[in-house]
Amino acid sequence: MKAMFKFVLSLVFLIWFFSCSDDGPTPGCFQEEGRRIVSTIRNINGVIDFLEACNFIIDPEERLDENPTGLLFPCNLEEELKSDGLRVKFSGFIYESFEFEDICADFFEITDIEILEDSR
Repeated sequence: MKAMFKFVLSLVFLIWFFSCSDDGPTPGCFQEEGRRIVSTIRNINGVIDFLEACNFIIDPEERLDENPTGLLFPCNLEEELKSDGLRVKFSGFIYESFEFEDICADFFEITDIEILEDSR
């Protein structure tokens, strides 16, 4: 009986241990389109700009590996940050784009953003 108890306890522990693992970021945008996250960026400076074709985008001050267009189209940019020329520091997820798409900026989800002091 004691051996059975240890076996069950061990089994419960293993199930709990493996079910709690975090295999990666949890996407919050573009899921209805079946896009996956291709890159995570952290603490990059950039400028928020308005483009007629895209609406508001973020123009990073440095080249990002998984950013073929050079611009980011954030799915969750808050209204108070929609200001042409606003300098920000941001982090987030870059999502895949499909070959058949004609896009003006890469799909992006902001996970953290702050206004830089010298922007106003």
